[in-house]
Formats: sequence, C-alpha cells, structure tokens
Amino acid sequence: GFARLKEFSVSENNHIYGVFSSQAFAGGCELVVLDLSENEIGGTIPAEIARCRGLAVLNLWGNKLSGKIPTEIGLLKELRVFNLGNNSFHPDIPVSLVNCSKLSFLDLSRNNFSGDVPKTIGEFRQIKTLALHGNSFTGGIVSSGLLKIPNLTRLDLSSNKFSGDLPVELTQVSSLKYLILSNNSFSGSIPPEFGNLTGLQALDISYNNLTGTIPPEIGKLTSLLWLMLAQNMLTGEIPREIGNCSSLLWLNLADNMLSGALPVELSMIGTNAEKTFAFNRQNLVDPIGSGECLVMKRWIPAMYQPFSFVYTLLTRKSCRGLWDSVLRGEPLFPICVRDGDKVKTELAVSGYLQLTGNNLSGQIPPSLSNMKRLSLINLGYNNLSGSLPPEIGRIPLKVLNLTYNSISGRIPDELGDLTCLEILDLSFNNFSGEFPSAALSRLHQLNKLNVSFNKLLTGTVTMAGQLLTFDNDSFIGDPLLCVLSRPDSAACHHTSQLPIAPQPLDRRRLPRPPRRTIISLVLPALSLGIILCAILVLIFCHVARPSDDAPVVEMALVGKKMADDSAGCSSSSQPSSSSDPVKVFRLDKTAFTYTDILFATEHFSERRVVGSGGFGKVYRGVLPDGREVAVKKLLREGAEAEKEFRAEMEVLSGGEMGWRHPNLVALYGWCLFGAEKLLVYEYIPGGSLEEAISVGRLGGWRRRVEMAEGVARALVYLHHECYPAVVHRDVKSSNVLLDAEGRARVTDFGLARVMGPGDSHVSTVIAGSVGYVAPEYGQTWRATTKGDVYSYGVLLMELVTGRKAIGGVEGDRTEGACLVEWVKGLEAGPAGLRKAVDTAIEWGDGYGRMARVLELALWCTAEIPQRRPDMKEVLATLVEIRGGSRSPTSPSR
Repeated sequence: GFARLKEFSVSENNHIYGVFSSQAFAGGCELVVLDLSENEIGGTIPAEIARCRGLAVLNLWGNKLSGKIPTEIGLLKELRVFNLGNNSFHPDIPVSLVNCSKLSFLDLSRNNFSGDVPKTIGEFRQIKTLALHGNSFTGGIVSSGLLKIPNLTRLDLSSNKFSGDLPVELTQVSSLKYLILSNNSFSGSIPPEFGNLTGLQALDISYNNLTGTIPPEIGKLTSLLWLMLAQNMLTGEIPREIGNCSSLLWLNLADNMLSGALPVELSMIGTNAEKTFAFNRQNLVDPIGSGECLVMKRWIPAMYQPFSFVYTLLTRKSCRGLWDSVLRGEPLFPICVRDGDKVKTELAVSGYLQLTGNNLSGQIPPSLSNMKRLSLINLGYNNLSGSLPPEIGRIPLKVLNLTYNSISGRIPDELGDLTCLEILDLSFNNFSGEFPSAALSRLHQLNKLNVSFNKLLTGTVTMAGQLLTFDNDSFIGDPLLCVLSRPDSAACHHTSQLPIAPQPLDRRRLPRPPRRTIISLVLPALSLGIILCAILVLIFCHVARPSDDAPVVEMALVGKKMADDSAGCSSSSQPSSSSDPVKVFRLDKTAFTYTDILFATEHFSERRVVGSGGFGKVYRGVLPDGREVAVKKLLREGAEAEKEFRAEMEVLSGGEMGWRHPNLVALYGWCLFGAEKLLVYEYIPGGSLEEAISVGRLGGWRRRVEMAEGVARALVYLHHECYPAVVHRDVKSSNVLLDAEGRARVTDFGLARVMGPGDSHVSTVIAGSVGYVAPEYGQTWRATTKGDVYSYGVLLMELVTGRKAIGGVEGDRTEGACLVEWVKGLEAGPAGLRKAVDTAIEWGDGYGRMARVLELALWCTAEIPQRRPDMKEVLATLVEIRGGSRSPTSPSR
C-alpha cells in the first residue's frame, strides 16, 4: 500500500498490468505524487483514493481506465495536477471536483467525450491549463463557461468536431498564452478581436475551414512566437502589420489561397523574440503531459533540417522537455553562424517561413535577408516572379524551396555562401543564364538539389565538389544544360531527352480548386472508346492532410469529408484533362496522374522492374516533377489481397501517419484500377537490408547499430506516437530499405493494422514472414506490438551475425534453418560469441558492442511476450550502446 510513501511513480513503464485496486489504499495514504501514466492499468479509479488527503499530483494518462470519475476526488483539497488523458472515462465530470480549489491543471484529452463541453468545466476558478483535445466535442465552448475561467493560460481544444464561427468570446480570456484550435471544422473569418490577446505566444488554428483575410490586428500580438494558420481557405494579402510581431519566429500560412506580394514588413518578424524568451525563463511554470507531442508535430517541419532531427526524439517524455526548451528560447537546432570570413555551426534558436501552396505573386523582397534566425524558407507552389535576390545568400539557411513558381533571371552565385544549405529546390521556374557550378559545388552539406524544368538554363554542370553527389535526376527538363558525368568527361547529357519529361509550365498554370471539393470525373467531349473506358474504370481520387482525429473510412485519406461525399472519398483538387482521363489517389500536394505513372514505368516495362515477389512487381520511374519513385504493382486477387491493400491504405493514410517520419518510406499516392492495385512510393536507392546481408556489405559495428536505431525509431513512432498504435506485423530485413545516406527506412505496410487502446488483431491466417513471426501468434492468432518486437529481435540477430533469418546458418543442412534457434543454442561465453558475431567485426570494442546488441536481440525474442521490452526501451538501449562501451561479454540466456 501507500501508507508510508510520499511519491510513487512508474510513469511510462508499460509493464504494469491489472486493475486499479482499492487495496492499495487499505492501510492509509500519505502520497503527495501518484504517477501511473503510460501503463496497462484497467478498471476504475477506486473511491478509496480519497484517503490520500495530501495528494497534489494524480497522473493516470495513457492507461485503460474507464467508468465514472469518483465524486470522492473532490475531497482532495491539495490536488493541483489531475491528468486523466488517453483513457476511456465516462463524460460526466462530478461537480464535487470543483472543491479541489488548488487544481491548476486538468487533462481530459483522448477520452472519446462527445457533445457539448460539460458545464462543470466552467465552474473551476484556478485552472491554468485545460486540455480537451482528441475528443469528439461539438459545442459548448461558450455555454460551458470555460471562457470565464479567470487565470486560464493554456487551452487545447484541437482534434475535436467543433464547427461554426470561431467564438469571439475567446478574446475575452486575456490571460491566454497558448491557444490550440487546430483540426476542427471552424468556418468563417478570423475575428479581428483576436488581436486583443496580447499575451498570446502560440496560436494554432490550422486544419479548419476558415475563410476571409488575415486580420491586420494580428500585428498587435508582439509576444507571439508561433502562428499556425495552414490548411484553411484564407484569401487576400498577408497584412503588413504582421511585421509588428517582433517575437514571431515560426510562421506557417501554407496551403491557403493568399495572394498579392510578400510584404517588405515580413522581414521584421522575429527580430525581438528574446523579449518573450526572457519572460518565459522567469515565469514559465507549465505542468507536464498536456499534448505537447501533438503540438510539436504541427510545429516541426518533419521533412526538413534542422527541424527533422527532433522527430527522432519525440517520445512523450522528451516532448515535454522540448516544448519547454522552445518556449524558453534555449539553443536546440544546429545552424550556421558567420564569424568574419569563417562559418561555424552552433546550436541556436532557429525559425522558419512556410508560405507554400498559395497564390502569392511579385518578387521575393531582398529585405528577407534581415531574417538572420531563419533556417527554412519554403515559398513553393505560388506565382512568384522576378529575379531571386542575391541577398538571400546572407540568411543561415538549411532549406530553400522555391519550386513551382515563375522566378526568372540567373541563379545567383551568392547561393554558394549558404554554407550549411542541405536542400535547394528551384525546379519548375523560369531561371535562365549560366548554371553556377562553381558556387554550388562549395555547398558541402547539400544533399538534395533540384533545378529541373528551367528550360532556359545554360552552361555546363561540372561534376565537382558537392555536385559529384548528384545524378541527372537533378537536371531533368533543362534542354540547354550540359551535364558532365564526371570532371574529366567531355560528353554532355541533356536530360530533356528522357521520355517522361512533361510540359511543366502548362501543367502548372492550371487553376487549383479548393481541396475540400468533390469532382466527378466526367469527360463529355471524348470519343466513345474513352467514354466507355471511363465508365468501366471506377477510380476515386483522394487528397490528404494531417489530422489527429481523422476517421478511417473505406478508401478514405486523412482530411475532412464534405457533406455530399456519398462514396466515402474526397476528390482530387486538380482538374482533369482530355489526355489524362484516369487519375490516381495522391497523398501530397503535388498531383500526378495514372498517365504519369505509365510514362514513368514505360507502361510497366520489364526494363523498369527493380523487385518482384508474391505480391507482384516493383518498377522504378521518375514523375514529371522530378521525383524518383518506386511503383509497387500488386497483382494478387481475392478477398485477402483486397484486405491487405486496404490495410496499407488505412495505415499510411490515416491518423498520425499523415506526419512523415524520417525512418518510414513516404507513400506519394495509390491507385485502385480493377484487380490492379498500385502504390507509388519514394524511391530508396540503397537497396534493402536483406540485400546488404546477402552480399556482406553491412559495414562495421557503428553502421549496424545506426541501422538498428533507424528501424527502432520507426517502430517507436508506430507503436507509441501514433494514436491508435500501429502494428506492422511484417518487420523483416527485406522491408527495411537503405537510402543514399545509409539510413534505414521501414516500408511495406501490407499486413499492418491500426490498433485501438488495448486491442489486439485476430486473424484467420498467420501474418508475417517465416523466421520472423512471434511464437505466440501461431497459437493465439493475435497480433500485438510485442510481436513486432520479436520480429525486430530477429532482425537484430541478422545485423550482428551477418546471416539471414532462414537458411543463413552455415553447417546446418536442414532446409529453412532458423537463426533464432541457432543463436539461442550457442554456448555461453567468448566461444559462443565468436561464432555469433559476424567475422567482419574486429575483436575489441566492436565485439563488445555487438555482444550487447545480441543481448538485446535475445531480450526481444523472449518466448513470453510480457518479458519482451517495448520499442522505446529498445531504442534507449541502442542509443546507450552506440554512445558507451563495455568489454566483450556473452549474451545472456
């Protein structure tokens, strides 16, 4: 019991099962802190908890608790933090809870509450943080009285089902510092009165249906650090008054319908963020565990440095620390800093400007060069024109993306001064003049370059310096550009000769209707044959956008459904053309068609095949926008094949999978065409981990541990960061691809299942692959995250031994010899270790670390699922192994 304890915490253990028993309080209770968050505890909260009269913190987040909140909680007069998030509690909140007069933090998120916000909420008077996100509330923001809570500082109503106008009454809560309203169905305009919330530091109204203009009153928010208005239907110009937001470092207005020129005043944002950071360092006392991870995922651009590295750290615990660090202005991101003529990298506060996907026009103002704290500028998919100002070379950028505009003139040599630039995308513009080979070859950190479809670019691309790392795909559709394959070569490659080169300028100027419309693909002016083809082929088109509360419907992607969406699908936002009668589902902003896929694969030519199996074949190709893709053509027919295809779509299209992860292979789109099913992935050039094992090119111990870490991070994301959790069910070396940097990327969700809290999937066939399937699955037919952990353990054994899971054991002539059984059968001690560890690993420190990885593999492949670690424990162990050292030892049995 808790008779003598002051604090009891088993937070994020995931190994505490059973019910919350009243017996724990039988001998009295002296607890001040009780933290049982992120475990597997079920049942109800026992009324006997009221014996803990001194209890100040009660954290039950992320369990399997249900039932009513006991009225006896109201007897806990010292209670300050009450966290019930991510459970299944009854929505009736007892009035007695108001008696907890010191309660300042209340988290009721992710409890499947619906209807109006309970009026009991409005009766609290000391609440500072109120988290109601991830429910299904539809109303009651005003009627509940929550906006009359006098000291409310942080309000998170995101990922609910609120609709109608944004309540202007919100602006009366003058104490608000963080207002999160994203992923709802709010409509109408942004009230000008929002400018009265002068203490706001974070405002997120993204992923709604807002229209009208951005009110100039937004310029009154001088403490605002983060403004997120992306994925709405806002129109008009960016107000000049936004330049008064002197603390604003992170601005995201992407995917709206904003027009006009970029205001010169934009360069003034974020020039005095230190004022807000200093205030937070003195005053920020923000309780933990209130949805920071969901907020961070909207804040951080997942695919772009220097921000994307944070995705490798996003466990629930680390989100708290990162969020706190961001608000205090603590150095977090590696950026370039000039010291005279020298450039050095140091940790600093790093901002971004994301305005992609609008109708902005005019020239990029040279004054943007004053934004010295920016690491990322994304102005792609607009109508910007004029020349690219050379002053842009003064910004310490990691990413510059200007794709799909009408920018003309020379590519300035000053881009060569962006010493730490990693991504440069100038494709689909009107650049002309000589390509600046000498300048760009100096960008030693550049890992993505795309200047495709700038048909007036001239000169020679000399493959020297960093340019040696790029192939012709970076220069597709530049007919006047001579690309030398190597420095000493005299033979030019003109990439316009590639058969798939499109006409990007015509395609780009097609109008872009709103994303939320449904378009019937009727082509009345076509010949009878094409009409018959269109009738026989039923292709639904989809547009995705990330959402924390998106429903999973038949063949639906992430996003709000229109009322007239009778098919359960939303349509493409791109207009059809007579030459492209059949369109393909797409998951990102850039549209491509079925015809584009045919061109890319040369009509599924055998010359384009890069892989095959029981599922069908994989073809390599290049889309018109220059992206290299792998088109997976599934040919299996029947109910089981249909179910697998829908499963992969559910996983890769639903919920939090809308957030790309650096260790997951991105899916660009898919197509269902009769019995033919197509998946369009990004192409990963390094082959699979299985191939690396087969040819013995796994490398040394460090590279192997890094590959193991990459897969672990992907599984941590699926198991612990996606809600509901995702079970892959087919973790194996052939489903791990290696990109150009050698980073491990997990693919093939054909057997995956989305799991609700506490669920396990019952199947009528054994899923997974021989040699990797957990033993309990053949007995219970139930798939859980622990099954993925077992499969991952087998993969670790492959990395350590350099042998395949099946048939890779030397000296064993038994067909299908199993690696797991062989490893477990080795004798303990150095002799067994020498047999297990790949001979390519030198004896010494590498052996010691490989031995520890082997210990971890044995832990992961424990016969009893409950004795296996979860993937967060696995990742933490791998990070420690890579960072520390230990003498060689035998794996524990």
